Amino acid sequence: MTPEAINELRARLGLTQKELAARLKVDAITVSRWERGVQTPTLRAIAKMQRLIK
Repeated sequence: MTPEAINELRARLGLTQKELAARLKVDAITVSRWERGVQTPTLRAIAKMQRLIK
């Protein structure tokens, strides 16, 4: 999942980084790193994000 896709997903859901982090059970700094392309989400996190879309 690209940084842009994560940012777009979060915006579409109307969530802050902190709120998305809480739903995914990760730190807000982790979401920030994903959105900046500093870190890549785990497969588990990607699966959780995909479930949020549905």
